[in-house]
Amino acid sequence: MALARLFFDNDTDFDRMLSARMPTYFPSSSSTGWVDRFTPKFDIVQKDDNVTVLAELPGVKKEDVKVDLTQDGRLTISGTTKEEKEYQDEADVTHRERSFGSFSRSISVPTGIKASEIRASMEHGLLKVLLPTKPKEPATAQITIT
Repeated sequence: MALARLFFDNDTDFDRMLSARMPTYFPSSSSTGWVDRFTPKFDIVQKDDNVTVLAELPGVKKEDVKVDLTQDGRLTISGTTKEEKEYQDEADVTHRERSFGSFSRSISVPTGIKASEIRASMEHGLLKVLLPTKPKEPATAQITIT
């Protein structure tokens, strides 16, 4: 029994490791039949009185990203992706490819986040969320990306 559990736990950890590094493909209604779905990669740094979350969101527009902090201390970064490609080949045949998707990732943040001082910015596909960890107050907010 313990050996079986060890095997399955390792299998789950192995799957998580692979999914963090490689996109997952699933059938869709797009013209190509497949959509590349990704999980944003996070770097989380706690330094002095701040926690900084860096999220890699290549090709995602700032307007399509949402950052939320819940009262139970969960920071959620979510959004949608949309890509359309059109090209003509040598025989003047037009090819169109479309893909649509969404993503969401949540992490727990330390207690004592001052929601009114949270800042977020996005540049060149890199979202930076700065969470000051000074006085304690109930932390519920929707953060505007600048």
